[in-house]
Amino acid sequence: MSGRQRPRVTLRVLFFALLDAAGIVVLASGAMWLARGQTLFIPDFPTSTPAALLTVVAGVALMLWATAQMLGELAKPPEGSGADKS
Repeated sequence: MSGRQRPRVTLRVLFFALLDAAGIVVLASGAMWLARGQTLFIPDFPTSTPAALLTVVAGVALMLWATAQMLGELAKPPEGSGADKS
């Protein structure tokens, strides 16, 4: 085994994970409208094809941004590990 430690899950990582989940819901809402013309969870959202397309794009963008933020947080060395000292 190597001396590598597991990354710590912080409140920031959990916050970005929740934003990622919100992006999944937004994406699924738009995709459901495009596939069946039905709303998913929120009544009357989206209400048209252009709104559904915008919803899908926004969901994907939110998911990608939140995932990048989580990976950035997890890539940081743990505080007090001495990895940042020269």
